[in-house]
This record gives sequence, structure tokens and C-alpha cells, in this order.
Amino acid sequence: LARGMSVMTKTQTSGRGRLGRSWLSSEGDTLCMSIAVKAPYFEGFTLLAALAVYDALMPFCSDKNLQIKWPNDIICNSKKLSGILCERVNEYTVIGIGINVNDKAFASEISHKATSLFLLNNEKFDIKEIFRGVNKSFKDTFSRYGFSFAKDAKAKYESLCANLGKEVFTQNLSGVAVGIGEDGSLLLKTDGGIIPVSSGEVAVHNIY
Repeated sequence: LARGMSVMTKTQTSGRGRLGRSWLSSEGDTLCMSIAVKAPYFEGFTLLAALAVYDALMPFCSDKNLQIKWPNDIICNSKKLSGILCERVNEYTVIGIGINVNDKAFASEISHKATSLFLLNNEKFDIKEIFRGVNKSFKDTFSRYGFSFAKDAKAKYESLCANLGKEVFTQNLSGVAVGIGEDGSLLLKTDGGIIPVSSGEVAVHNIY
């Protein structure tokens, strides 16, 4: 990448997801990578990253229901295919990405909500090819939108967001997701009006 670097690993020993969860990966089957970009972290960065990963995976899921579950899960047929975690490290924003590529099975606690490119296509894929595709997609995404959650990026995200139009539950409230805020928040229509949700656990009816 022009303003950073990208690395992948065959083995991950302490993968992390959002809210302190562990990310389970299968050696040789799951793509585990990090992209470090020398750019400021901004509101909506994670959503922009989700657009890049979505674009990278679309060629492998063009005939399937590939979507983004707010804020940063890539899902296909309502099951999780990829997860993303962004963190600030000194002058870099580090984007951690996990993609289930050739995984043939999952632990019992997540088997009902996880999928892989192999399970979706009944075909084994070259993980390095996926890695190169993700890097290219990030270059294209940053070139197209810049380092901001631009208006056209928000419009594209909304068109792909699985949450919108569905009943959504958080720890403290429930409502129908009606849009994405300029800051990347999820807008919920509740009895008390439109309320933005910017963090925390979000469950979507009929997804997870």
C-alpha cells in the first residue's frame, strides 16, 4: 500500500474481534491479515474498511446474498464470512481482517452463524490470491473515497447494509434500523424518535 503495509499469517494464536471477543481461525484455511495505514482514524473508518472487504469478496459470491452487517461483518446468506477490527497504533490505523476461506467446519458454538468461501462454493481457493485481492480493493477504496466516510461511500454502504429495514436489538433499546449517520452510526427508529447507535452489541432479527 502506498501509505502503509500489509501482512498475513498462516497461524494466529490470539485473534480478537469486536467487544473483546476472540476470533477463531483454522490454520491454512482462514485468511488472517492486517493492514497498517499511515492515516488518521476518522468516524466511519470501520465502515469504509467493510466496503473494501465486501468488494474483494464479491467476485466469489456474485450469485449469493453478500451483505454487510453493521458495522463491520461481511455476511453471506445471513452467516458471517469475514470480520474486521480497526485500532489506532501511534500514527497508524491498523485494520485487522479475518476471512473464512477454506474452512470446512466450525466450532459448535458458532457453526449456526458462520460460513466460508469453500462452503458457499464447494471449491477450494488460493488464500494468497484472496490476500492480494483485499489489498487491491483497499487501494481502490481509498483512491475512490479518500480517507473519509464520504457521502457516496455512505450511500453504497446503506445499499448493502443487512440491518436496514429490520428490527434491531441493543443492550438498552430496540427499534427499526432506518439509515446510517454521517459518522457511521446506525440510526434506529424507536418510540422515542431516531436514536443513533455508535457502539456495542447489535443483534438483527433473523441474522444473529
